[in-house]
Amino acid sequence: MDINISGAGVINSGEYDEIRVSGSARLGGPVRCGSFACSGAVRGDAALTCGGSARVSGSAKLNGAVKAAALYVSGAFSCEGAEIANECQLSGSAGVGGRLVGGDIEAFGVLRVEDQIEANAFHLSGTLECGGLLNAETVLIRLGKENSAVQAIGGTSVTVSPHPGHSLRRRFRFFLCRKKRGLLTVRESVEADDVSLENTLCPEVTGARVKIGAGCEIGLVRYSESCEIHPDAVVRRQEKTDV
Repeated sequence: MDINISGAGVINSGEYDEIRVSGSARLGGPVRCGSFACSGAVRGDAALTCGGSARVSGSAKLNGAVKAAALYVSGAFSCEGAEIANECQLSGSAGVGGRLVGGDIEAFGVLRVEDQIEANAFHLSGTLECGGLLNAETVLIRLGKENSAVQAIGGTSVTVSPHPGHSLRRRFRFFLCRKKRGLLTVRESVEADDVSLENTLCPEVTGARVKIGAGCEIGLVRYSESCEIHPDAVVRRQEKTDV
């Protein structure tokens, strides 16, 4: 059975083939469907499980978990945990109350995750707040103007850089004046085979090939193959390891 809502309506708990909303809708209970598309707003104190893709253009506030093969959001999005099998694209502002698990995760804007993030690839342009481990094969973070923070980062390749629009001179004016805007704070550690960091504050970095760029303050760098440190970076200790 399909559901099409134009205007405002309620989606009762149940299983559906296709759900389309143009306007606003409320989930009356847990919903399972083949595909979900909403242009407008969706609310609900329930879980959404979608066998195919879930698309939201506007806003979605779900006080339940979201499971889908793919998730595409443009606007504002929040849920209590998300498990996305394949592609997850978030543009705007997104908040996840629990874990965010996905295949390839792309976020543009602001992403806040209370627990950990797990993905094959994680690409973010903007601001990140993550209360747990960010774990992905490839991590690429382009920092926006506001500060970001994560508990720890692990993967095969980790790259953190300022947005291309932020000039080096401007970044260091902020850095030297102690305003510290547009920085990433990693509370515990960064660990990967290839690590390249800019504008990052972290107690410990471990990798085979490590590049510590401008604007970094690192307590300890452990490396097994190579280590490059920018003249404007602060590294208090470095150790070469056998493995």
